[in-house]
Amino acid sequence: MESVLSSVSFFPGGFLETLNHRDDLLSFNPTSKTVKTVSFSNDKEDQALLRKFTQFGRDHYEGHPNFVPLLDAEHLGSTLLGMIGYFEKKNFFYEHGEARFFLAYKDGKIAGRLVAFVNDDHEKHWKDGVGFFGHFECIEDEDVARDLLEHASAWLRARGKTIIRGPQNFPINESTPGFMVEGFESRPIVYYHYNHPYYADFMRSLGYREREGVRSWEISFPDNQIEEKLGPLAKRIVEKNGIEFEHWGERSIKIRKQEMFEIYNDAWSDNFGFVPFTRKEFDKIVDDMVLILDKKLFVFAYVDGEAAAFFGAVPNIFESLAPRKGFDPEAFRVARLLLQRKSHQGVRTGYLGVKRQFRKIGLDAVLIWKQNQYAIDRGYHYSDMGWVLESNPLMVRMIERFGGRPSKRYVVFEKSLAVPGESRPAMEKGAPGKPGNAPSLNQ
Repeated sequence: MESVLSSVSFFPGGFLETLNHRDDLLSFNPTSKTVKTVSFSNDKEDQALLRKFTQFGRDHYEGHPNFVPLLDAEHLGSTLLGMIGYFEKKNFFYEHGEARFFLAYKDGKIAGRLVAFVNDDHEKHWKDGVGFFGHFECIEDEDVARDLLEHASAWLRARGKTIIRGPQNFPINESTPGFMVEGFESRPIVYYHYNHPYYADFMRSLGYREREGVRSWEISFPDNQIEEKLGPLAKRIVEKNGIEFEHWGERSIKIRKQEMFEIYNDAWSDNFGFVPFTRKEFDKIVDDMVLILDKKLFVFAYVDGEAAAFFGAVPNIFESLAPRKGFDPEAFRVARLLLQRKSHQGVRTGYLGVKRQFRKIGLDAVLIWKQNQYAIDRGYHYSDMGWVLESNPLMVRMIERFGGRPSKRYVVFEKSLAVPGESRPAMEKGAPGKPGNAPSLNQ
């Protein structure tokens, strides 16, 4: 074990910390005497611990019918599959961010995990002093949760952060933020994570406050009210504004990337949690998405020849990736995904962007109506639509109006890292209760 942990720093919850991470001890006074927390990086020498970090996320939910793990390659990377993992040092995130991984041990066994990170692009955009935690998993033991979060807080405080917020998993702007607090029995949907119900209880008990909520709804095809409720209005909007439509495949992927990149970064700039994409990050996400794409699920709207908005969905690949009983290695899951890529019954609808100059003409409603027509023709059975910020009541009301049934709800928590006597920074744009100006569904 010494060889595995030779490059690892142990925080004062158990062992002495190595000198090169002495700054993590600033203003830190651990409360747990029974939990031992280890801190490590994603450098080459720490790969064994990173694999344990990833594996614990799977083992923690073994046999749970509502948990569908991502492929290990999505976290750790795979040369064979051509994937750069979210945790890999060469991931584009680490060009503007820094992360530290934590594993908590109790009674000699891994009992919890999380990653703490800072995102320079977030700070440049919001200037709010926020640091983040994500990929949190923990046994039902508040001491373990407390120890992990205290270590994450110490690491963030040492980097000048005044607020800890989360969970926010990787990849930023794509993973659903927050802990699931409703919808534990809902069907698994790609890009939505499952977690134990007691996680939110831990947060409240440890002094974290609710910062923002996000929700999703399920609609059925063809049994919804989209045509009835939105059809007449959408047709008038199209006629009045001369709107033209294209699906993904009608232009080159190079043009589609450019259009989506410009629309997204313009449309979402005021929304809670938004972090501008770098072009390399955005292109990588699109390249990965194309592997599972039904191109006609992506609709682009043009006003006077200008790309004004897009709305898209991806097949719910969790139908294929859900673990089977018995021997079911990752290679089998990948094979099912490839073989069943054109036979999924449902979709996850969550890619929406409307340029600010076109927000007031109703393009979001028009695109939902247009996509609904194809989904029915194609024979899809359902869509999970989200996520939607609870601070965006206009979209919430519209989805409920055409028959969306509540599916999932997640809550983002945060806590001040200021020492007693220090003032808390003012709340940034996009605060709860203050509707943002951006469109409604995430990316």
